[in-house]
Amino acid sequence: MLRSFRQVFKSNRTPMAAVMIVVLLGLVAYLAPTGGAVSADTVVARVYGHEVLMRELAEHMQELYQRYGKQASPEALKPFIQSQALRDLMNQKLMEELADRHHVVVTDDEVGARLRAFLRQYPMLLDPKGGLKTTAELKQIFQETGFNPAMQERAIRSELLRTKLVQQSALQVPVDEAWIAQENRLRHEKVAFQQVVLAVDASTVVDPGDTTLEAFYKAGGERFLQPLRRVIQFVAVDRAALGKDIQVDDAALKAAFEARKGDTTEFKARHILFKAEGATQIQEATTKAQLLRERLVKGLDFAKTAEAQSEDPSAKGNGGDLGWFTASKMVKPFSEAAATLKPGEISQPVRTQFGIHLIKLEGRREKKFEDVKAELAREISDSRFNSRAQERLEQIRKRANGGDLAAAAKSLGSPAQLSQPFSNEPSAQDASLPELAQIASEAFRMKVGDVSKPQAFAGRHLLYRVQEELPEAVPPFKEIRTKVLTAYRLEEARKVALAKAQQALRSGGLAAVGSVSDQAAAPLSGLRDLVAHPGIRKALLETTIGQATPVLWTQDGKLWVARITSRESAPALTFETRRGLIQELQTTEAQKVLSAELQSLDQQGRLRPGFSSFWGHFGGIYINTSAAQVSVEE
Repeated sequence: MLRSFRQVFKSNRTPMAAVMIVVLLGLVAYLAPTGGAVSADTVVARVYGHEVLMRELAEHMQELYQRYGKQASPEALKPFIQSQALRDLMNQKLMEELADRHHVVVTDDEVGARLRAFLRQYPMLLDPKGGLKTTAELKQIFQETGFNPAMQERAIRSELLRTKLVQQSALQVPVDEAWIAQENRLRHEKVAFQQVVLAVDASTVVDPGDTTLEAFYKAGGERFLQPLRRVIQFVAVDRAALGKDIQVDDAALKAAFEARKGDTTEFKARHILFKAEGATQIQEATTKAQLLRERLVKGLDFAKTAEAQSEDPSAKGNGGDLGWFTASKMVKPFSEAAATLKPGEISQPVRTQFGIHLIKLEGRREKKFEDVKAELAREISDSRFNSRAQERLEQIRKRANGGDLAAAAKSLGSPAQLSQPFSNEPSAQDASLPELAQIASEAFRMKVGDVSKPQAFAGRHLLYRVQEELPEAVPPFKEIRTKVLTAYRLEEARKVALAKAQQALRSGGLAAVGSVSDQAAAPLSGLRDLVAHPGIRKALLETTIGQATPVLWTQDGKLWVARITSRESAPALTFETRRGLIQELQTTEAQKVLSAELQSLDQQGRLRPGFSSFWGHFGGIYINTSAAQVSVEE
């Protein structure tokens, strides 16, 4: 490609010089950081040249809101949703980069075939002949149901890429006879045994004093190594900090009540549903509903008819009774039809995404101010709290202008605090910063000195600045004496427990060690907690019937010993079962390799986070933190 470009350039220097200037200017603009107004095409992140656009982030955030939205308030969920959505999309781009490197390609035809197969699972999308409906019909259904085919297409493409990468890697995994034989035994050989499991009590070990502990500390090597840690300066704004600013008076409550009068009317109704998907079924159901309506209007009991004929499962026990509801609680065609009825009237057939309904209105009432006063007060107070907390933190951020937050925070009545040093782990904790586990990962993605956007959490809002980074180090003994003492006590307690168990086993057998429990004959693969430990797995496979295993330690630090009582050999492998086992082993290992490659790509890319250079633009991972804050309809 470059050779062809040079030949063209040499053949006509003057015109090509002009072209090169235009190209270079475009490249400079392309490499420049995103600034100014944020649009759907704004680059939120770039992973080895693969871009994550604002529209993709917003769409995926919306999908996550729909998935998790009922578990907490949208504001409380927003930091988690935003971080998760960006992480998901960046992982997808890492997958695309890895596929490029391995020359793995997913064609549009493959994606299209898989998407069509997915859509054919839903009868409502099929025509009478069993094929997919027309594009116009599908588009209407997608709009009504909120289904986004583009998002499904991206998910299919990503899954196909992963599958092909795993398949390619699996072919390179060598599986020898020993591995096959052991895996066959783990899955099919049935072993019965008696076992003793003992917890170790370290609290009985006395404090030996600083001299012994310092010697233990010095011999411990990297046991007490602290990983890379960071300290953040943070400002928190809760309800107490805003005081009267978020209180709601009667005037505001009455104004809100008047503004919402359209949704203060409640209806009580029953309905009969005839399910229908597709033009033919809808026509049949509509005709059926019209004929039934004539009989209902003439006096046929609606509740009994709903019990007998409605295809809504809930109608079978309550005669189609929907109780009291507001218009916003029902799909629009249903609520609009109910609103036009007088108590006692029966609607004409009403079409919704669920099918064809007949609605009988049984009552209508208006909510009074006193009925909704408390709910309105909570909503308005929450809204004021969220907006004013965000405003205050944004003011602090602007006044600090990228520097220390303390002075700006103090001037607005919200003191800044420093967190305890923390590592980039989900288990990160700080009593003064309960949100730490949720922001630790993002705090490590930021540079030292960077300031976050104001973020909302349950009960309060946060602004934080990366204050400093502490390198890996073994802290001085005095700083971690408590940790050293805990480790010393545990080690000493384990030495004593192991010696006692081994002596008891030699002198009195398994029962002398502790309380014995029986494990019925079963394949070892079903005992995941035990066989995940290499030593225990080996002992259960190799110890003969009637003999005791060595005394070992479980993964959760308990002493374990067993006596094999029976063993039923695994059946011999046939050609088919052998081939299936090999493929499964190769696939499992290939998935591990894929995860490791993706993690390595991620780590390498984050070492080159900028894109001020050509290499940084295409060879690293860049996150546009100023654009990553997305407003999403909830």
